[in-house]
Amino acid sequence: MRLLGAIFLLFCGFYLLTMSGHTYSADEETMLAVTRSLIERGDVAVLVEDGAPVAALRPGRNEQPYSPYGLLPSLLAIPFHRLGELIAPIGRSADFATRFTVTMLNSFVTAATCAVLARWAWQLGASTLWAAILALLYGLATFAWPYARTFFSEPLAGLLILIAAERAYAAWRYLRPPARWTSFLISGLAAGFLLTTRIAAGVVLPIISGYVLWEAWRRSLDETSALQFTGSARRIRCVVNTAGALTLWIIGTIPGLLLFMWYNLARFDTPLASGYASEAYTFTTPLQEGLIGLLFSSGKSVFLFAPPILLALPGGIALWRRGERTVVLFMLGLFGSHVVLYACWGQWPGGGVWGPRFLLPVVAPLVVLGAGVFLREALQPAVTYRRVALAVLTGLLGFAGNLGGVLLNFDTYVVLYPAEEQFYQPAASPLVGHWRLLVERWQRYGAAPPVCHLGDGLYATEATDGAIFPRRTGAHGIVNCTTVEGARLRFILDDRRPHSAPTSGVRFRLNGYDLGRQPQGQRRVYNILIEPGHVRLEIIARPWNPLTAGFSDRNDPLGPIIVSFQGVTIGETTLNVVDTAIAPLPKHPLPRWAWYYDPPNQHLVDHWAWYLPRSELTDLAAQRLAMLVVCLGVGSVTGGLVLIVGAFRQQPTRVA
Repeated sequence: MRLLGAIFLLFCGFYLLTMSGHTYSADEETMLAVTRSLIERGDVAVLVEDGAPVAALRPGRNEQPYSPYGLLPSLLAIPFHRLGELIAPIGRSADFATRFTVTMLNSFVTAATCAVLARWAWQLGASTLWAAILALLYGLATFAWPYARTFFSEPLAGLLILIAAERAYAAWRYLRPPARWTSFLISGLAAGFLLTTRIAAGVVLPIISGYVLWEAWRRSLDETSALQFTGSARRIRCVVNTAGALTLWIIGTIPGLLLFMWYNLARFDTPLASGYASEAYTFTTPLQEGLIGLLFSSGKSVFLFAPPILLALPGGIALWRRGERTVVLFMLGLFGSHVVLYACWGQWPGGGVWGPRFLLPVVAPLVVLGAGVFLREALQPAVTYRRVALAVLTGLLGFAGNLGGVLLNFDTYVVLYPAEEQFYQPAASPLVGHWRLLVERWQRYGAAPPVCHLGDGLYATEATDGAIFPRRTGAHGIVNCTTVEGARLRFILDDRRPHSAPTSGVRFRLNGYDLGRQPQGQRRVYNILIEPGHVRLEIIARPWNPLTAGFSDRNDPLGPIIVSFQGVTIGETTLNVVDTAIAPLPKHPLPRWAWYYDPPNQHLVDHWAWYLPRSELTDLAAQRLAMLVVCLGVGSVTGGLVLIVGAFRQQPTRVA
């Protein structure tokens, strides 16, 4: 069906163009470490630099540390990692480039989820247009969008659950057995790989297998009745058909189960140990508390972070009345299994993340239920406007709320505000707080002249009283000043450093013009006249590292200290000095990972195009990465638009 290809390409392009290019959690870093171990050593043991932000490693075979997380995301990331190696093959550049390309994986995964969702909505009776709109609501108005920018395992688990469920439903739309058998096998295949993606997602396996069993028995009764089977012949035929369907489904799960057992053997010398045995003792949250948090709290409610699932209530009622009762119960069972499981877990909020992360794998089935709102036979003009208004309202609310989680690194907000405030105080909810923090940053960048903006290459202030000075530069610190009439800048640099540190060779560059080397190794006042308009002042120095110099435990390449910085225009107006500084990208793993969200770094937006110029990539490598994203993104969107025009020009006759 063209529509499915169009939806996949459109969302692929959109997600790639809006990706961030970095990880957000130690969980992601751990799965990335497994990918690198597989590539570099052909082993699943996690060997990383000291201080690397990996999480929850377990001791296993040969006393080596192993990840407890699923293997499938790490395996699927291998070609993306290889792509990054082609762009930047060695050193820190390779670390940046490969991490960048690995985070592209979930763009493809989430786009595929949108396509499968549209397919199932069409099968349930929604028009082609409304099936596409439901996919848009899921892809743009739920927290699926922020997570498409990460390397978390939830998007992949969500895709597998949706494929397994949709194929189990679609199997009975085929009249000929070979196609039906294939559908059962695909459903089982997707279900089997759940355990190697996210072991907790295995809670849906009894529900999916139970649905296959029930539907097979029910459909067999209908078919044998139509063929006029009676008595024992009918029962035997029903048992054979039911057993055959379930057997095919189980056969489909075998590849995933074999991979699951092999991974356990490779880590812990037993096929059943997954590394999660200790988690059985962490289900300590009262069910009521977890349910309130996941469903109704201001900071984690799935209804607030995914408003389109509100369509599931009227949609489910419409499908129920239409006779699709089993599928309604099936989807509610998928959703309820995850809600109950995680409501009892001690870490039900999911850590410092965006929204109810653990529920993401089962949001899509609820959005599919919204197809009942837009059944083809129910779209009379009298009710269409109300239903359209409901879809538009949930879409706008979801898009606006989750856009905040895309524009600003959600870890920044998590660091700044206590969890209890975020969860239970509406004004502190990330859905509100992200926009408040974004507006504050944008106002700083948009401060009217005369103004000087502290820019790239400047570390956070070392003052304890809230002042923005003193602070250190790195190897290359930038201050951007804008005036209407020109100004005189007056600043003090302290360039003193230990004898074991190299000399700085400090010099200034003004709008690209080199002012030459300055006196070094002392505290000195500088006065510089600047012209009207925009002026870029660069402070360039040979850095030194306090740790390697034996001076302190600070592990950063440092330039001179800016003790103070002032400016006065020709008309005697004082320049406003605004803190929009961004520290150099660290070389060491933990601060390097934290650089993206550390509150002192005034990142204007959490987007790959913002980070690329601030990385250590060469100009050529940065251009290659940018061209890769732009070409793939624009090409996918263009291809999707071409296909979607063709899809709506023809009337589909069958989707299965």
